Amino acid sequence: MKHGGVEILGLEVLGPVEIPFTRQTKGLGKRIDDGKRATFWNHYLAVTCKDKQGCYVFALRSGKGFTPYYVGKAGKKSGGRLGGEVFADHKLRKYNSVLFEGSKGTPVIFFVVPPGSKKIVPNKILGEVEKYLIQAAKYENDQLVNVQHTKNLPKWGIVGVIRGGQGKPAATSMKFSKMMGIS
Repeated sequence: MKHGGVEILGLEVLGPVEIPFTRQTKGLGKRIDDGKRATFWNHYLAVTCKDKQGCYVFALRSGKGFTPYYVGKAGKKSGGRLGGEVFADHKLRKYNSVLFEGSKGTPVIFFVVPPGSKKIVPNKILGEVEKYLIQAAKYENDQLVNVQHTKNLPKWGIVGVIRGGQGKPAATSMKFSKMMGIS
């Protein structure tokens, strides 16, 4: 895919895929048990992503919105496939720490993967995508579990375009965003 004369690797977002969980007998806490992994990977979107490289976002769905809590990646250096990375023991501990604290919402995963039958994302690009997603998630949720790439966040924004606050953007900002290809 070309954009402005530059060759771009187009990735697609799939999800959210709900993660089966168990409620604690007391309180608001939830837990993702080891046995729930197989059920998750039976979902048609998860099956599509299981053998691919890419990024993923663990989030909680509450009402009509989503709150990101962890961004990860699976590439050549991390085992090569999302199916081996998303529910690795250390990741499961991170998710369960969020759930056990009683955060409201249903746990879900979003995938950012190559489209169709493509499975590989070059490591350099995968690292750039992960860093961007972590920084974007950190702006949305200060309780993001990630530590890497959360220091030295950009301290600027353009109102109505990028990191510019809430509310409907002004018509000028929307025209600018469209002109620049920033969505």
